[in-house]
Amino acid sequence: MAIIHELSPHLADLIAAGEVVERPASVAKELIENAIDAGATRITVEIENGGITYLRIADNGCGMSAEDAPVAFRRHATSKLRTEADLAAIGTLGFRGEALAAISSVTRIDLFTRQTGAIAGLHLHLEAGEIQVQEEAGCPEGTTMVVRDLFYNTPARMKFLKKDFTEAGYILGVVQHAALSHPEIAFTLIRDGKQVFTTDGKGKLIAPVFAVFGKEMTASMIEVPRTERNGMTVYGYIVKPHAGRPNRSMQHFFVNGRYVKSRLMQAALEEAYRNAIITGKYPSGAVFLELPLAAVDVNVHPAKTEVKFSQEKPVFEAVYVACKNAIMANDNMPHIEHKEKKPSAASPQESAPVYEQQRFAVAKPVAQPAASAKADDDVPDLEDFLVAVPPRAQKPRSFGMYAAAPRILQDETEPRLTGRVNVEDNRLFSQFDKPEKAPAAPTALSTAPQQAPERQQLEPLDTGARVIGECFNTYLIAEDKDGLILIDKHAAHERILFNKLRAETEMPQQELLTPVVVELTGEEAAAIQSQIEDIRKAGFAIDPFGENSFAVRSVPAYLDSGDVPGVISELAEKAMNSRATVPDRLDDLIHTVACKAAIKAGKTTSLTELQDLCDRVLGDDNVRSCPHGRPTMVRLTKYELDKLFKRVNQ
Repeated sequence: MAIIHELSPHLADLIAAGEVVERPASVAKELIENAIDAGATRITVEIENGGITYLRIADNGCGMSAEDAPVAFRRHATSKLRTEADLAAIGTLGFRGEALAAISSVTRIDLFTRQTGAIAGLHLHLEAGEIQVQEEAGCPEGTTMVVRDLFYNTPARMKFLKKDFTEAGYILGVVQHAALSHPEIAFTLIRDGKQVFTTDGKGKLIAPVFAVFGKEMTASMIEVPRTERNGMTVYGYIVKPHAGRPNRSMQHFFVNGRYVKSRLMQAALEEAYRNAIITGKYPSGAVFLELPLAAVDVNVHPAKTEVKFSQEKPVFEAVYVACKNAIMANDNMPHIEHKEKKPSAASPQESAPVYEQQRFAVAKPVAQPAASAKADDDVPDLEDFLVAVPPRAQKPRSFGMYAAAPRILQDETEPRLTGRVNVEDNRLFSQFDKPEKAPAAPTALSTAPQQAPERQQLEPLDTGARVIGECFNTYLIAEDKDGLILIDKHAAHERILFNKLRAETEMPQQELLTPVVVELTGEEAAAIQSQIEDIRKAGFAIDPFGENSFAVRSVPAYLDSGDVPGVISELAEKAMNSRATVPDRLDDLIHTVACKAAIKAGKTTSLTELQDLCDRVLGDDNVRSCPHGRPTMVRLTKYELDKLFKRVNQ
């Protein structure tokens, strides 16, 4: 008696449906992709009970003929592939010919379709994949698919579905991804009779970005202009570094118009924010990649949400460079805005101003600097909600794949900032080293004081900002023509030192008169020993000194000898918890050195030193955040101050 037998077509369809149809959102995704491939310019999605009992998708695409419509529900029936060669360059969202067969096998479907110019349309009713009704019908041009009672014939699958509200949220995500990837299509989502999402379909990417991310997040976004590199094009919108989120849920990646989950593009985006976004926060945005069809394989996942690139390094480089240049080309300083609750319509302050209000009121300015011209119908342009402060008109910076961070002073013939910290009071001294040969280092046992290198005072920078003072011995307060600036002096000085150390070809060192012996635990000692070469590159002369001890004979020039044990312990902790590549580990070491050497919060600083620090910070756009990602400064504009004190009408 034969044991192996061929499954029935219906059972095979049910098995295939388990791979393609996971939940109502899977049905919506496949049908929306079919509508996009059909050339639709308007797609409406309507759901009830999370799409489980009712899901309707209507489009104005090309429609289907009476001969093609029944064939479309057969397995492996498609109009998008002809030969094997077509698999090497798939340009459509759908191509396998499995979706409609899988969906119809576990639902009840009503199909209404009419081709452009046809007199009558066609109505099909299917249950469990079998056509029950086929007749002519009056219907609009395009295709309308009504899917009812998902998994009605496979009740075991029903228990894995979530609540209606949750399933509706998954469908909303599908519609949002489609709207972002095709801004030229007008999308509408109706949930339980209420419209919850819509786009205009005018072709501007900012419209679906605004609809998906919302007004507040869109206001913190910057545009990634179309950047061509390695035969690829990258563009999109990403948030400013200070607007990071605690998770990656708002990261959206698209390859040739298809939404994908790509760890490669995710890593490239987050690398572009390295040392600019606060630790534990993640960037958000929509990043689009266009590349030759033959360079990407989309047939590697049942849901087609994962792709494989023929060459990963050029893809990583293209995304990284485009996002990095967009971040560096914009003003990433957070701005403080005064948001006052508007009085109600019946409020006497708005309806009838009192005499004193009329007497001291100041006329509202005719045009605000950041406002853009409005259309005749007085509908605000969505681009008004992007970046509140326009990008600075400075020479563009181009970041290559392996380009080092920009130096504070690019000309090697000019003196460079050292920002040395006094051991006694931790104050910042504005001293600059000439690029001359350093004096010979004394021997380890030398007790004679070292001769200080020759120094030269650099002409102060003129940034137009005047330091008023500081508060809490932590925040520097300055003013310029635009308003007030608050600077975290420790974070700012830390970033200045980090940039300088990172740009050094050889880490400047100072030899200690007496070696410092650091005692560690067994695990810490093993971690330090495993990365001892990287620690030496960071400016430490360190050697094993006993079982779990290390002798430190020289340290980076900005570090005090009293901080050596704490720094080595911190480096050991990072070494135990880090599996990053060598350049990343070296960055972590420089982080630690810069943090320990920077001027400390809570310490009194003279006005001269504060002014010098302010000028150095405002004169370098690469000091907008500390190496850990915290902002170094915020701005309170004069206009916001005037609003706080009611000096202008609002």
